[in-house]
Amino acid sequence: MNGFLSILYILGLYCAFATGSMYLRDQSSSPRKFYFPQTTSLLLLTIGIPSILQFFFPMLLSTLQRDYERFLHGDWWRLISPLLVQDGGISGTIFNLIGLAFVGSVAERMWNGRYMLIIFFIGGLIGEIVGFVWQPIGAGNSVGNFSLAASIAVASLLRHPRKPVQILAILALGADGVLLGLQDIHGAAALIGAILALFLNRVWYDKKQELG
Repeated sequence: MNGFLSILYILGLYCAFATGSMYLRDQSSSPRKFYFPQTTSLLLLTIGIPSILQFFFPMLLSTLQRDYERFLHGDWWRLISPLLVQDGGISGTIFNLIGLAFVGSVAERMWNGRYMLIIFFIGGLIGEIVGFVWQPIGAGNSVGNFSLAASIAVASLLRHPRKPVQILAILALGADGVLLGLQDIHGAAALIGAILALFLNRVWYDKKQELG
């Protein structure tokens, strides 16, 4: 099952990244123009610093990770703090931070920095709440990553992309759907990201119409 889940994680994240990258390339009038994802970089620092420090100070993980029993006994910060540390060891930490760098930079361009943060943290928060039921103990920013990835896939589909982009988006969302059916918290976070994309794309479209 772990190998199967790993395949679903890769499909859900990197098919969405490829979807958004291809869509943005198709839409860009200056394909060689450099874009620095400032908000994504700041978010990476915010998460990356405690994620690295936890390997030198192991108590950091146990203090910040999702733990339903301790949450019920007053550790209220565990509702959001699991996004700042990782429970997958060094390999899991690298995977989560690289995943954030990829999908975050694309989501920031497709939306903007503010909307990207909204999608990341709302999806991450709901993922953590669902995690209290499906996976009472754990940690990692991957739920926020999946919220961003699903928003990229949905937004790309709504904006009428080319057929290859549509196929990649459907693959990403299909993987998310399987994860949700398996009661994996990444699927729950992806669902929130998809719902937010439906709403925010309307806002994006209205602003585009105003700008002509």
